[in-house]
Amino acid sequence: MNDVYYARSENELHEKETVQHHLKRTAELCADFLSVLAYEDFGQALGTFHDIGKYSELFQEVLLHQRSHVNHAYPGAAAVFKCCGKRTALAEILATVIASHHGHLDYDWADRTLLKRVLYGTGSRLDREGYEFSIFGLLEFQNTMERFQQENTIPVPHSTLPDFQRQEDSSLAKMLFTRFLFSALVDADYSSSAEHFEPDYLTAHTGPALNPVISTERLLAVQTQKKESSSAASSLNEMRDELFENCRQAAKLPPGLFTLTAPTGLGKTLSLFAFAAEHCQAHRKRRIILILPYLAIIDQNLKDYRQIEPDLLECHSNAELKEGARLLAQRWESPCIVTTNVGFFEPLFSAQPTVCRHLHAIANSVIVLDEAQSLPPHLLDATLRTVKLLCEQYGCTVVFSTATQPSFQYRPGLQWNPREIVPHPEMLFRAARRVEFEWRIQTPTPLRDLAEELSQKRQSCVIVNLRAHARLLYQKLAQLCGNEDTFYLTTDLCPAHRLALLNEVKTRLVEG
Repeated sequence: MNDVYYARSENELHEKETVQHHLKRTAELCADFLSVLAYEDFGQALGTFHDIGKYSELFQEVLLHQRSHVNHAYPGAAAVFKCCGKRTALAEILATVIASHHGHLDYDWADRTLLKRVLYGTGSRLDREGYEFSIFGLLEFQNTMERFQQENTIPVPHSTLPDFQRQEDSSLAKMLFTRFLFSALVDADYSSSAEHFEPDYLTAHTGPALNPVISTERLLAVQTQKKESSSAASSLNEMRDELFENCRQAAKLPPGLFTLTAPTGLGKTLSLFAFAAEHCQAHRKRRIILILPYLAIIDQNLKDYRQIEPDLLECHSNAELKEGARLLAQRWESPCIVTTNVGFFEPLFSAQPTVCRHLHAIANSVIVLDEAQSLPPHLLDATLRTVKLLCEQYGCTVVFSTATQPSFQYRPGLQWNPREIVPHPEMLFRAARRVEFEWRIQTPTPLRDLAEELSQKRQSCVIVNLRAHARLLYQKLAQLCGNEDTFYLTTDLCPAHRLALLNEVKTRLVEG
């Protein structure tokens, strides 16, 4: 048996990290990450047990490059299961998280056959991928636990699990809770390991805390600037002011689920940020997450958002992130996040450690879903139930904002009772009405005819469903009106090109 067991190879200072130090530091971080949910003791247990499998001769040979394909995660899962075995439900969740923290979240861990194989040495020493368990059988476990207890104290979790059966979907509730623990352990393990090679890793890759008071001050300055430069009718500006104040007043209400139903053109972008910032101040929420469905909308709103929150972090497929911001995006440690529907919801359902790593950062946040009608219908029930759980179990406030609020309350088996921020949305729509509709649904309108009709107008905007149709229509219009007066916007363009086109269009509109 070795005198010292190591968890990590040498860093630039030729220092090795001991297993004892790694377990202690990971436990500290995991407990800290879960403190926002008041589950520090679960974090302490996860961090302390997760790499017990490194107290083994096989893993030490891995560090010496004498052996490979060694599974040290499952022995940690077996150890936590044995120590917490009287609380079976908790033991299964903790074991699942530890067994999965280097691979993908695998609920098959709860299979008692696998537990007996690892713990009692029955059957093959190889896992399903052909890796050797670093600790296998009762004798090796007893020796490991003796050594472990010489250097560590076995943590005893005292918190109780949430009552999953009280939720509309108990399986979804249990799944989400397991993912939050998984996220905290993955982030703690990775961060602790990174500190061995980069001591200031967490300091360098953690953004500043949200200061909602300063954010609100900046927001009011941006709003004043927009009002002074606005050429809109006074009645429209009055409605914008009314919506802004509605959001500020609603921010004082208790946390939970909200809707904002208001016509397009009333400044929902700033009004929603006002709600989020003041709600964070009133209820000590720690960050604002803005979810926009389309990259083009992000392009348009980002300038305003950055004036309000300079430390804003973009997390989407088109974001051009520098190295520091890229690492921040892995952890979501920023006062304000701007992302897409995919960027937000994927970690809530993913099984991959790298995707789930920042999930615990969502807790105790204000989440704004703009254009809420764009949620994919085939994922709607799971999405809405998950959003409700974020409000009920994870301290979040969620706002569904749109001009066309879906009637989610009619979904079968779903209790949907959000609070509407605008007292009388229907009155706002009547007052803001400035559009006449003409439905042409009996026969299709050929693109050539549509181009001829549009070419007779001094100003026009046309939106079609397919990029191929947009391209054809643009080509026909350019022939009729000239390339200099015809603009084509599509996600096929890079963000810089789209913004340049939008700025040119806005300039022409201002100039009449």
